[in-house]
Amino acid sequence: MTGRKALWKPLLPGVLLLLISACAPMKPPQPPAVAKATVSRVAQTPSSGSQPFAAKVLALNRRAENPDLSNNEAASLVREMNGTLHAFLALPAAAGKAPKLQGAITRMCDLCLQLDLDANALPDTPDGSLESPKEKLLNMTTFISPAKLKKTYEEVKKASLSSNSGLAIPTNRFVLTYVHLYQTKFRDWFARALANGAPYVPRMKEIFRNEGVPPALVYLAIVESGFHGAARSRAGAVGMWQFISSTARLYGMKVDFWEDQRRDPIIEGRAAARYLKDLHNDSGDWLLALAAYNTGEGRIKRFLARSPKGDFWKLLRSRTIRRETREYVPAILAAILIASNPKDYGFSPPVFEDPTPDASVVIHKATDVRVLAKCAGISVRALLSLNPSLRRFLTPPRDYRLRIPPERLDSFQIALAAIPPSERVPVEIHTVRSGETLGAIARRYKVSVGAIRVANRIRGHIIRPRQRLIIPLGYSANDPALYYDNTRYSRRESKVYRVRRGDTLSGISRRTGVTVRSLKTLNNLSSDFLRPGQHLVLRNSIPKKATRRLKAQKATGGQRIHHVKRGDTLWKLARKFGTSVDKICRANRISPGRRLQLGDNLLIP
Repeated sequence: MTGRKALWKPLLPGVLLLLISACAPMKPPQPPAVAKATVSRVAQTPSSGSQPFAAKVLALNRRAENPDLSNNEAASLVREMNGTLHAFLALPAAAGKAPKLQGAITRMCDLCLQLDLDANALPDTPDGSLESPKEKLLNMTTFISPAKLKKTYEEVKKASLSSNSGLAIPTNRFVLTYVHLYQTKFRDWFARALANGAPYVPRMKEIFRNEGVPPALVYLAIVESGFHGAARSRAGAVGMWQFISSTARLYGMKVDFWEDQRRDPIIEGRAAARYLKDLHNDSGDWLLALAAYNTGEGRIKRFLARSPKGDFWKLLRSRTIRRETREYVPAILAAILIASNPKDYGFSPPVFEDPTPDASVVIHKATDVRVLAKCAGISVRALLSLNPSLRRFLTPPRDYRLRIPPERLDSFQIALAAIPPSERVPVEIHTVRSGETLGAIARRYKVSVGAIRVANRIRGHIIRPRQRLIIPLGYSANDPALYYDNTRYSRRESKVYRVRRGDTLSGISRRTGVTVRSLKTLNNLSSDFLRPGQHLVLRNSIPKKATRRLKAQKATGGQRIHHVKRGDTLWKLARKFGTSVDKICRANRISPGRRLQLGDNLLIP
């Protein structure tokens, strides 16, 4: 337990005492005889003694609202708050009941709780990574009785009469054991794996066939990942076909800061077919190729050097390979038998769909996926599901082939061409240095902390030295309408949002489409801190900055449009164009104290 965790717990007894004190009057201590005049003045103005104390509490609250607090600073601050609370409880009853002081104390307790929640918030896991089932499956005790083995053999023999997997599969006890295991202990898991693979199997079989690999080997993915594209093994293998990064790069897949093509079942599936073909060319046997897929080609080559005519079953009896590999190939062969004819083994056949043709557009520069989703007329979640290799909320700063629904290709190209480059969120890559905070980085690039968090999928304020951050530039990086995903939340469902553990104003803004400023105004919030269970009032519309600007430009006719650059201020622009700050603010309906953002468009009257 480190950092800010459980820092607020010492305050709980004090909070309870505070509540009790509010319900039952406290007897003030008897003042000494020498202080009668002072006591008389306090009695006449009860709040006078509480004002300095309230100022101290408010100062603590302002420090707690600083987004750049480190863990050590937060720990020190909470200790100060704890001491302040005990001092508050020792105040005379009249001074302690001052409304301003009680409000500040209540806020201080809330801030302590929020500091704890922020320190313990789990990092986002948008990729939904899950553990590969292979380790558990292949280490299961696989012994079955002779009677069950005989019964399974009869089922396999009967089923083979009505189907053909296209691969010669022996019905020995190793394979039959896994057929029985899939029908019993792993029945529910195997059924889910068949359902998961339904959208991919037809396309994968076509790819394997074109690469010269038996199509039945697509069911290798059942054992490797259960047909889950987000599976990750303990060895660091990723994806439906479980490639480690070095082998993935060897077969042409990109694994870098921007994308991981191992998470794309189609790209990784084609690489898996080529890898299996290369392994078969080395060994001349598909079962040995499967064994090499698991244990590595080097070990199989050494076995063949000792036994040039050996096959997998001889390799299995030699005990020169790990137990996982000995179990791996029979597990795949059993999966092929059942998946080729699931009905005869008591499973519901999955509903396969014909492969749909791809529609894709090459994106030449880094672009916010929310902008792309808006152009395509689909949700962000739907766009990311079509492009699972993306690791960021931006496309790479190179040519990237973006998949979109075929029926939206024409409208997408028209919508994307109409968006100015400045509104596609150009980015910079910032490497975090020791001592830097998100707030300092945001001020340096003149963007919001929330925009940096969203672009890098960060919760809380914790960043590490040498960590690389995407810095989205341009006003669209701060426009919540671009982050709104109607598959997650509909702003028409409710006018009130209930705050959950780990929620932030910027996150609620992205889900609901209501700006952070509007949330603060509607709910009378003085900071970004929230508490679980708190209710926030929402409004029913999303301000569309781009639409307002377009209408303003049409209405102004000959008025000038200035694109904000680094270093611009309202005062500098007023001097440059021979006008006043007040006129610029009136024309753009902004306040004189507003901080300009890179990429903002301003009307110059």
